[in-house]
Amino acid sequence: MFAALSAPSANAQERGSMTVAISDNMIVIDANARSGQIDLVNGGDEPVEFTVLPAPDGSTTAIVNSAGPVLRWAPERSVAPAHRSQAFRVAARPTPELAPGEYAYQFLVRSKLQSIVPDLLVQTDAATQETVITGVVPLVPILPVTVYVRYGIEAPRVDVRPLTLTPDDPESLGYFMAVKQHPDRSFVGTIQVVDAETGEELSRGRLHLGQQGEQAKVTMPRGIFPTGKAANFCLRVWDQFPSQGEPYASSCSGS
Repeated sequence: MFAALSAPSANAQERGSMTVAISDNMIVIDANARSGQIDLVNGGDEPVEFTVLPAPDGSTTAIVNSAGPVLRWAPERSVAPAHRSQAFRVAARPTPELAPGEYAYQFLVRSKLQSIVPDLLVQTDAATQETVITGVVPLVPILPVTVYVRYGIEAPRVDVRPLTLTPDDPESLGYFMAVKQHPDRSFVGTIQVVDAETGEELSRGRLHLGQQGEQAKVTMPRGIFPTGKAANFCLRVWDQFPSQGEPYASSCSGS
């Protein structure tokens, strides 16, 4: 999954475009993985400098407990050549006095062309005959990354409510409601909707609920899900992404 943002330069035809991405916008650190990594991807034709810095308080999603004191990360700054990527690594070093629970931290990935030469625009006012010279530089994309550190706890889970059909909704056939078991912990897992009769996979993806927010709807948009099967869906849930093994929970319509 890529969280991508494209920022064309002022003169895209002559200088190409600045296209950057991160390979994921989330890292989960727990007993199975004491460190994590994402890739900072430069898809453009010129070198791009990436800078990773802590997000200011309140600038992104609210955090219940900060993981800042136990995190180490690198590099804070690196240059990715054209059409290449650079790794950004995060590791957790819990202290003995750290209480069991989930901690979170957020970074901002800022990117800019390594050498920015402004495009100069020369314009002459027809009435005053004055010449005006202005410089235009590319936008500076900023992409957020959230890190969850789970210390001394199992992977948080959600409970799944039975299917609710919405026959009067022009956009959706219905939805399953996923409700967090621990209101102050995140959920990062895999969800899959299948045909209850055949087991055919109809959709699959990641479900993420932050530390703030108790529930989320898993909807079935019309046009993607077969209307005639509206009462024959099953939602399957894993407590990790990507999924491994069998789901820990399943809810089917009519059950």
